[in-house]
Amino acid sequence: MDKVPVPWLHNFIIFNPTLCVKEGQEEEKILFYFADDNASDDAKVRQVGLCEGMINFTRKFSNNPCETLETKLTRQVYYGPEEDFWMVLTVKIPQKGCKFVSNLTLRSLLITSYNLFTLFYGPFAKLMKKLDDVPTFRAKLQRFFGPYRTTMKIGESDILDHVSGLKYLPIDPNTYLCAQRFLNSIHDRHSPVLYTVLLHKDKLVYSALEQHDTQVLYHYLINILFPAHLETSGMEFISKSLQTMGRYLNGPDNFDENIKASRLHLLTDSKDGELTQVFLLVYNNMDITICLMIDANVSCSKNFYKTLNSFLSTNVPTLDSIISKQVAPKALSVTSPSVTTISDSIRYLLYNYDNMAYISTVHSPPYISPVFTRIICEIAASIKDKREADVMVKTASDMWISARKSKSRVLFSLVLQKNMNIISITEEVKKLALTLFNKAYFCEY
Repeated sequence: MDKVPVPWLHNFIIFNPTLCVKEGQEEEKILFYFADDNASDDAKVRQVGLCEGMINFTRKFSNNPCETLETKLTRQVYYGPEEDFWMVLTVKIPQKGCKFVSNLTLRSLLITSYNLFTLFYGPFAKLMKKLDDVPTFRAKLQRFFGPYRTTMKIGESDILDHVSGLKYLPIDPNTYLCAQRFLNSIHDRHSPVLYTVLLHKDKLVYSALEQHDTQVLYHYLINILFPAHLETSGMEFISKSLQTMGRYLNGPDNFDENIKASRLHLLTDSKDGELTQVFLLVYNNMDITICLMIDANVSCSKNFYKTLNSFLSTNVPTLDSIISKQVAPKALSVTSPSVTTISDSIRYLLYNYDNMAYISTVHSPPYISPVFTRIICEIAASIKDKREADVMVKTASDMWISARKSKSRVLFSLVLQKNMNIISITEEVKKLALTLFNKAYFCEY
């Protein structure tokens, strides 16, 4: 197989046109600018001017804002998250790689970057007003987006980045109640803890946050915090044979110094447009990770953190044992012959729009071509607002892509076998739905 040409980030811009009050001060509107070619100040001003001109030009033809601009060797995506604030991402495309790039996934990466920034700093406009100093605001943007841009999977983004879903851990009611009882005991014993989020490995067990907050925090944990910890520790996340002691993945290294934790801005329980502010501690022990969100308006003593740490160190191993015993039999059952046969010939993604839950083998080897993920993204966008949908696409390489949607659930399937007709594909997809998802997810067509 020929090597797939890899696109790369050419520039990443955030600007506000209202900051330029008169001619000759165009550079004032630029709030953040990264370029791979060390662009001069004049080049930056010209590029921002072109972006602003494109936005204003397209407004003459549509009430919807400009979202994408394609040229022969670039893709440019736009996002206006707040009034007068614009984010622009430009990607350079190798001449033979244009068909591998999805504008939808690129724009999803841009939106995710904004959501993460607001999680830690709050909305652009409110932060700039609070700081009352544009240079300081620029420094905040640089501090966040400068390092963050290196984590953006420009050449590897796919349908999973587009849906930005949540992987839930399926457990029985009794196990779930055990987890809920444990989290309630944290709140009862340590009242400054307002919200908790519980994960088993990389799967979500419980979240007390609203769905948007849960989605953004989950993305931060899975794609940024956990990988960063792996890189520094050199340990497989999370290995019981190597790790038997609890640890904080952020926050305090010890409790004899001032506690430094990340401040979050949440939509959960927000009032009158004011976001709820909390401090985030991420505690890990064995396969369990707990996010503790502590009231930012409460001054907690060092003794509070020591008591909390002692409680977690004592009780989390028990919870880990309960959940792991319930999960282990399910992990073994996945290797049954019937499921293995299907998973060898089909890559699938089951996504629920209501709770953002997904199950996927998209990243299982042999890895699928970016062309297919681009097609799947385009299908996903076309059927998102439909109640029912059944789409079949035959690719140039004689493979089939299927999308079946019923209400809030959609099943995307890529059949890797060649020389199959539409009747055979329909039967394979139906077999997949019946075998893996107990046919309850779909209506009969």
